[in-house]
Amino acid sequence: MEEGSLGCAEVLALLTDYLDAALPPGRHRAVAAHLGACEECSAWLAQVLATIAALGCLRDGVISAQVLAALRESFGERCRGGGVTNDGGGARGRRT
Repeated sequence: MEEGSLGCAEVLALLTDYLDAALPPGRHRAVAAHLGACEECSAWLAQVLATIAALGCLRDGVISAQVLAALRESFGERCRGGGVTNDGGGARGRRT
């Protein structure tokens, strides 16, 4: 990895801000460069975008409180070690 480039954990931690265009220009370019070169991270980005597209139609009141609680629990379990790891540095997760 060249000096100043971002690692996968850092890119995944910045992915939401990257998608929201909330990164400074240099950091945005570094994330974009990593995504262009890293097959795993670009696959993760594709999954995030597919999730956003699939769930984007949901509005308040569309999902029952029970289903919403089950979804939160499911995602919580994945982030605690059921297939997604967290490096402790704020990474949103990485499939293992």
